[in-house]
Amino acid sequence: MTGASRAGAETRDRDGRGGVGTVALAAGLLAVGTCWLGWPGVALGLVALVVGFVGARRAFHDPQRNGAAALGGFVLGLVGLIVGAWLVVPGLLGIGTFGEGLTLDECMAQAQGQQEERMCASQHLGEYRARYGDPGGSGG
Repeated sequence: MTGASRAGAETRDRDGRGGVGTVALAAGLLAVGTCWLGWPGVALGLVALVVGFVGARRAFHDPQRNGAAALGGFVLGLVGLIVGAWLVVPGLLGIGTFGEGLTLDECMAQAQGQQEERMCASQHLGEYRARYGDPGGSGG
């Protein structure tokens, strides 16, 4: 084996696969770059977290491996996941800023769909219950 091919073989993992850290770092960078879009940041952040954790764990147990890229991907994936979730979760829970500062009637008039109507109902829960009953519907 020549010196160049031996050096190339040493840069790969001992089991013959390429570096997991590079994949984690790439996914983490993409997660941070797309986190302002919401779901792409969450999905890529999860990928970077899982792959980065696996790569960092392998590097921790094998002193010949460098886990810097895997750890960097893990951290960037965490940032992308948190920022993406910060944008996505309020929409999923129906707790946005739609209708704030309005009365129930004004809010319902501006609502364009069930999601926004739910947001109005949650923001004006007392008035909504007095007028329409329990929105959860205990089913009495």
